[in-house]
Parts: sequence; structure tokens; C-alpha cells
Amino acid sequence: MVGEFVLRSATEVNKLLWYTFNTLVDSHDGTAHISTLKVLISSLGRVLGFQKSEELLNIEGRTNIDFPLFCDIIDHELLQVIRNAPPTDSVEDPYELYRLCWNIFHDHHFTKSEFNLYKTSEQNLFKMWMIFILLSEDNENGVPSGPPEIDREEMAILFRSFVSISGLTVLEDKIQELEAASGNLRFVEFKDMFIGLFGSQLGDSDFEYYLTKVFELYINDIFQKGMLCKRGYQVKHWKDRWFVLRKNCLKYYTNMQEKELKGCINIVKDCRIEVVSDKGGTKPNRFIIHTSSKPYECSAADSRTRAEWVSALNLAIGKCEDPDFHYHKHQSKQRQAKRREKKKREQEEVQKKMADEETLRRLQEEYNERHRQDELRLQEQIEALEAEKLVREDLESRLLREAALREVEKRRMRELEEVKKELQRLLEEERQAKRDEEIVRQLQASLLEEESQKREELERLRHEQEELLRQERQEREGLEGVREKQESLLREAQDRLQQLEVERQAANAELQEASSKLERAEKDRIIAEAKMKLWKTPTIGLARPVLPKYDPFITHRGEGAFCDKDFKKRSVGKEHLDEETKEKRVEPKNQVKVSEVEPTADDNGSSDDKLNDDVSNDVDKNIEIPDKPKRRGLSDSQNKALENHVTGDTSLETELRIVE
Repeated sequence: MVGEFVLRSATEVNKLLWYTFNTLVDSHDGTAHISTLKVLISSLGRVLGFQKSEELLNIEGRTNIDFPLFCDIIDHELLQVIRNAPPTDSVEDPYELYRLCWNIFHDHHFTKSEFNLYKTSEQNLFKMWMIFILLSEDNENGVPSGPPEIDREEMAILFRSFVSISGLTVLEDKIQELEAASGNLRFVEFKDMFIGLFGSQLGDSDFEYYLTKVFELYINDIFQKGMLCKRGYQVKHWKDRWFVLRKNCLKYYTNMQEKELKGCINIVKDCRIEVVSDKGGTKPNRFIIHTSSKPYECSAADSRTRAEWVSALNLAIGKCEDPDFHYHKHQSKQRQAKRREKKKREQEEVQKKMADEETLRRLQEEYNERHRQDELRLQEQIEALEAEKLVREDLESRLLREAALREVEKRRMRELEEVKKELQRLLEEERQAKRDEEIVRQLQASLLEEESQKREELERLRHEQEELLRQERQEREGLEGVREKQESLLREAQDRLQQLEVERQAANAELQEASSKLERAEKDRIIAEAKMKLWKTPTIGLARPVLPKYDPFITHRGEGAFCDKDFKKRSVGKEHLDEETKEKRVEPKNQVKVSEVEPTADDNGSSDDKLNDDVSNDVDKNIEIPDKPKRRGLSDSQNKALENHVTGDTSLETELRIVE
């Protein structure tokens, strides 16, 4: 295993040291004793050419250190000094540091029986371990936080390289299946998968041979391997050659066993690659390698193979002067960067998704809170309406009880008034009727006022509900349940309004009844007063009443005993008296017609006529026909019925006729 591979990367050294450090670490606190680590760092200094490297761990006050501090000492105190040191002529074994760490690691973790179980040698495990370290994932700070792991994509690329060299193409489906699985692999898992996949298909010698080829491909940094057809420079014949491209040279052999070397092309900055277009009668997929000495014309099997070779040759020409460039590690780093970028994008998408979900959750919580507050406000409004309804029902029941009490009081007063005189009873009924009318008017006024207040309250509630519905509809369409509840409240309010309208009509009926009672009481009073006047007027029989005299004569002795009418004839005076009586008996509209009372057949006819005239005049003076009544709260039909009832005089004339 001789090659040009030299390890100088701090990240690679830290991955190697992780296995060694964890072999020596104390399992309780994750630290290692400085005395043990001095032996390790002394061996590292010996391998890397650094004398007395154990003095780097002389730290005052500390007996144990952890892995990050140990890596920091190695990176800054040991590797940095070695990088800055001038080059020496001594030959350095490129695998000595690997071998040192591997010996400490495998002696502690593997036994000879395990090697027999794996059906492979310790040397094969060492090769796998070196390839694993080369392709394993790097930490961002360069210090592994755990055991190194290899990504399944890198594992699949390595397995496909083994398949292309060994020809086991039947394992491609299995490789795809392993690549599609999730999770990175540690070395033990990688080793078991590698041996389990290829060890079962190959014998021990074949497995070791192809593993060595893969090891040389990755560790010795072979850019490209493959069969090309080369054209001779002097003898223009095409011959198949096995080409192996490294960073500084392109070697070609007679076959893929790489035993008979036919030539070597030095790769320098002056080299140039030319792609030749295909022409009839020549080899297809040709390209020319121009060097300072001569050109080399080659032909690939297909255009894809030619593109791979041209790309690899151009990369080798570009990196031929860079001593630290490693092709496979460079490719692995690029793939790791792409995976990190992809993982970063996925994490950003996950974070964005989580942020969106958090925003959505917060908006949902705010919406639920607003919805809960709206429901609470609606519940409070419903409770307020229910409380108002209970208060209103209590008030109505109280009014009904008071009305019942007033009715009982009225009956009691009527029972007491029946004992009194009829005139006092009539007068008291009149006063009671007036009080009833006033109470009914007040009740009607209060009902109307309450009705107007309820209308205003209902209108306000309706406006508020409409505003709430509008706001709620803007915020969230679909709250049909709230709208139905509000419509139910509006219907209840309308039902209550209709109930108030029925109550108002009942109050109007009571007012009409009271007005009728008042009118009957007024008529009874007039009839009673007429009766009283009739009873108080003495009966004079055939005697004629002494009429007043008019305009007595004035003499020197004072007023005379006669007037000018005494000197008139009796017949003339009687005719004049009859004319005056007729004028007085002219009946105006809506007054009692006393002349329609039929005279009796007694001899005192003139006396009865005179009495009828007096009664008629008294009735005309006392009965005042009221104006057409207009009661507030009554409909036009009710007012018209009341007017007809008041202006109708047939019943009064009949009562007067009966009394006389």
C-alpha cells in the first residue's frame, strides 16, 4: 500500500483521534487522564516528526481533559507547527498515523475470533476503516461530537465503485434499497453491510483483490480508471489500453490487472484536452491529449465515458500543482456541502412550516377567543333579555293584582254606596267613574309610554343586532346560528309588541266601558235632578201663577202699583203670553222634546202645560250635549260608536216620558 497520500487535515486527524480517545476515556465523566494521553500524543509527535510533543499536555491544575480540548491542543499546538515547519528529505509513511490509531482502536474493540466471524483479515478491516474515515461526514467546527458517520449516498457511491470493478451488477437493486433507507451509518454498521453485501458474492481472495482496487482508487486518489482505445503515434494503429489517471500522471497498461506498464503521460499545466468531432471512417468519441512532447489520441466507448474522461483530465490539469488536493475527498466535500445545503433548506422549510403553523395556531386561538367573547356577549344579552322579561312579567302580574284589588275595592264601594241615598249613590258613581276614567287614562298613557319605550328599545336592539351581524359577517361568514338566534329574539320582541297591542286594545275597551258608565251616570243625574225639581215644585191646581209685572209706573210717591201691561186687554195679554211660551218651547237639536208628552184629560190642562214648559226649560238648561268625543288610543270605528252613543237621545226622552 505505497502511495502519495499524506494526511494534513485537522478534521481528518480529529476523526481518527475520536476512536483513539474514546478507547482511553473514562466512562463516568467522558474525560481521559493526562498521563494516558501523553503516551498517545508522544506517539503522534513521533509519527508526525514533532519532538517532545507530550509537553503540550502540561496544564497546571488539571489531571483530566475532554475530547474538544484535546483536539484544540492537537490542532493549534501540534498540526499548526508541523504545517509551518520547512519540508524535510525524510520519507514519511502516509498510512503510519492511520495505522497508529487503528492499532489502538481495533485491539480494544476487535478480537481474532471476530475476524474469523467476519471471514476477513485485519488488513481488510483497516482498508475499510481508512475509506470510511475519508468519506465520513465532517462536523461544522471540525471536532466530532460523536462517532464519525457516513452518509448513505457516499456509501452507495463506494458500493457502485466496487460493483464497477468487480462486475457484480446484480447487486444494483440491493444498493438502491440500502441508499433509500434513512439514517447515517457508523463504522461497525458500515463494515457489516459491506462484508454482508459483497463477501457473500465473492471468495476471500477475490474480495480482498477488489477491496484493494477500491482502496487504491480512493486512498491513492485515482481520478479515473477505464479501458480506452489509443492510437499509436508512429504506427497509426488503434489498440485497447487500460488507463489509470492520477493527479500528476496518466498511466496505461495492456490490461486491467495493471501488471505491464506501456507508458506514462505527465500531467502539467501546459497539457490541453481537445474533443474531436466524429467523422465517417474513424473511431467515434475521440479526444486528444496535447502535451509538450507529443499528442495522444484516444477513443472512448461512448460519449458519456468520453465526457467523464475529459472532465477528469481537465480537473487533474487544474489541480496538478496543488499538493493538498485529493480528488475523492474533494468530490465527497462537494456532496457534503450539497447535502448540508439541502438539509439547511429542508430545516428552513420545516421552520417556515412550523412558523406558519404557529401563526395559524395563534390566529386560530385569536379567532376562538373572539368567538368565545362574542358568545359571552351574546349570552349576557340573552340573560339581560331574560331578566328584563322576568321583570316585565313581574310588573304585569303586579298590575293585574292591582287591577284585581281595584276591582274588589270598586265592588266594596258600590256595596257601601247602595246603603246611602240614591242621589248620593249617583253622585258617588259619577265621581268613581271619573276616577276610573282618569286611572284608565293614566294606565293607557303608561302603557303607551311603555309601548313607545319598548319600541325604541326593540329598534335599538334591532340596530345593535344588525350591526353585530354585519361585523360578524365581515369577520366570519357562516355564523348562521347566531343570526337565527338574533332572529328568534326579534320574533320574540315582535310577539311581545303584538301582546302589548292586544293589551292596549283591552285598555281602550276598558276606557270605552268607563266612558259609557260616565255617560249613563250623567244621564241618571240629569233625570234625577229633573225629578227633584218636579218633586220640589208645589201643585197649584186651578190657581194661576202670579206673573211678574213689568215696568211699573213711577209717580211722585215712588214706584206705581201698575204697569203698562195692566192697561192692556186680557185677550191681548194672553195671546202675547202664548207666543212667548211657544218661543221658549222651540226645541234645539239634541235636546229633550217635552212637547211630545201627551197631556192628561184633567181640568187643570193649562197648569200642566205650564209645568211641562218649566220642566222643558230646566232640562234644556241642564243638559249639555258634548262635542263628538275623541278618546286617545281608540280607533275611528270606536270613536264613531261613542259619538252615536252620546248623541242618541231616544232613551232619555223615553225615560223622561215614563217619569212624567
